[in-house]
Amino acid sequence: MTGLLIRRFAEADREAVNAVARAAFAQYAQAYREWPSFIEGIGRMADLARDADLLVAEQDGVIVGAVAHVGPGRPRAAFFPEEWSVIRMLVVDPARRGQGAGRALVDGCLRLAQVAGAPAVGLHTSPIMASALRMYEALGFVRDRDLPPIRGVPYGRYVLAAAGIPQAIRLPG
Repeated sequence: MTGLLIRRFAEADREAVNAVARAAFAQYAQAYREWPSFIEGIGRMADLARDADLLVAEQDGVIVGAVAHVGPGRPRAAFFPEEWSVIRMLVVDPARRGQGAGRALVDGCLRLAQVAGAPAVGLHTSPIMASALRMYEALGFVRDRDLPPIRGVPYGRYVLAAAGIPQAIRLPG
């Protein structure tokens, strides 16, 4: 994806980030129980900036994706150890998928985890999110446990040890 910029969230990005999150999850409308309340929460993705480093992918002045990096010691789901970094809610505009924005956003999170000195990076995802799951596994994330379903959708916890982060991040050049 040419002209792609990964940067920190700015308050002016709020509506665009929330719109991309809703669009990214729209394909799962039939999978989740209580869809209206679920998508309402997804549509408040920008609120994650309160407790996490929210990164956005911008191309030609348009927000095409976003992700949250929750650093060690910051609020997170109880199934993630406090000392880990956590990747939350990777979203990419469906019209822009397959062009590298998702990978670039994950790379940004891995760099933040490395700077924070996290011993591992965790995330949770579902088999229904097949393309994201393939990317995470290609980066070296390993499923280490099942998690309770979220609104009827199965999830698992995945982890990448800090030793695997340098290999996962694309080096410049």
